Formats: sequence, C-alpha cells, structure tokens
Amino acid sequence: MTTCLIDALPGEDSLATFLDGPSGRTLSLRLAESPSDLGRAEALVARMYARMGYRTEGLLPEGPGYATLLLSEAGGEDLGTVTVGSGEEFLRAEESYPDEIAALRREGRSLCEFNALAMAPGLGSPSALARLFHAALLAGGPLLGHTDAVVEVTPVHARFYEHQLGFVKVGTPRSCQRVGTNSNLLRVDLVRGLERARENGGHPERRASDRSLFPLFFNPREGKILEERLSERLFSPARLLRSPRTGSWPNLPEEERSGWYRSGHRPSVPT
Repeated sequence: MTTCLIDALPGEDSLATFLDGPSGRTLSLRLAESPSDLGRAEALVARMYARMGYRTEGLLPEGPGYATLLLSEAGGEDLGTVTVGSGEEFLRAEESYPDEIAALRREGRSLCEFNALAMAPGLGSPSALARLFHAALLAGGPLLGHTDAVVEVTPVHARFYEHQLGFVKVGTPRSCQRVGTNSNLLRVDLVRGLERARENGGHPERRASDRSLFPLFFNPREGKILEERLSERLFSPARLLRSPRTGSWPNLPEEERSGWYRSGHRPSVPT
C-alpha cells in the first residue's frame, strides 16, 4: 500500500497535500472558497473548454449548494477542478435530461451533480484525477447525503467514465446548450464507488487486474482524513452550504454524515 503525504504536509488551507508518484510532484487539494480560488478554477475550466471549441461562459456554478474542488501543484500551476452541486429541486443536467432525472428520483435516488470538470493535459496524471474524484465522491455521498451523482460528458469521453470510474449511461446523447456540444448523461452509485475506493484505494499495483482508477484513490486511512477535513470545511459555521430546497443542510448526526455509506444506509433528507 502506498503512502501519501496527506497528513505530513497538510498546508494551512489544504484538504490534502500528497506526493503524486507518476510525476514526482507535490500536489495540493483544497476547497475553493475565496474569490481568487474560484477565479482560478473558472479560468482552468474556460481554458480547457476553449481548447475543445466549447463555450466558456458561465461554466462554473456558484452559490448555495455548490462546492468547488481545486487541485494544484503546491505553490504552482492548477491541474484540475470539479464542482459538486447538490440540488434535490433542480440540477443543471435537467436542462437536457428532465425526464431521465425525474425517473431516477422516482426510483428513490437522491442526486447530486458533478459540473465544470477540467484537467490540464500534460500536467494531471491518472492518480491526480483519481484523488480529485475521491474527494468529489465523498462530498456528494456521505457528507451531503446523496446516493448517486450525475454528470454530462461528451460521447467520446463517456467510455472513459464508465470503465475508469464506474459510471453508467442514462438515456441517449443530447445537445447541451450550455457548452455547445452533444452530451451523454452518466450516473454513478456513490455508495458502491466509495466501497470500491475502500477496497482498492492505495494499491496501484492492482491496476494489473483492475484497469479502473480506483486502485489510485487514497487508501482507507487517507480517505478518512480527507473526509474529516472536508466535513469540517463544508459544515463550518463560516461556510454552511445551503440547500436550494430548504435553505440549510440537514443537521445529520456524525455517524450518518460520515458513515452512512458503509452500511448502505441513506440519511433522511428534508422534503
């Protein structure tokens, strides 16, 4: 099992500071809260989308119910970002997939959404992407209390998400007006995703038989540290995320916020 520097070099505002084995660089993962950090995340998304000819305006959602993660080289360049959006009432994906989202909710699924995902080519490694997604799964699942996450990706990228991160397709490709290209709606089971992270995270050697990114996730001990730090930030008095539906997140007991997914228990969410 590999050892990261998650608690040896925490950094003042860092959720995790770790050594990225493939590149040999020290990377820092944090919750983007300041205007400066949010601006950097938005600039990275715009730069990556512009390279592919997509629209670049209004890509980074902000406000109550959104949490943006930013992955950077310690003291250097930004490598990746993703925004976790929690909305029992409305998700951006509903603009193109209203019927599919409604059907998932009728199945009893509590949905969050991954938006504005970008990784700088040539800078981010598979292990860096894996750890960024590990934080996103934790934010959407045990901390904000959702069972599943959805994401819109271009059809050419859908296979990567399916094979590397356990997503499944929902519906057929549609036009995404926000970005100006076709998209596939994908869904991932957060409970199962985090189970796979605990089973295989921190074991890169297992990629010989498991070609997904899960062996590159944080190991269980590091994942627990990351979950605790992320919980402190998301539920701090200074930054209490608010639900679009109720105005405040449910005051879940610690055992439900941080441990519900281990037993498959779904925490109650206000209606």
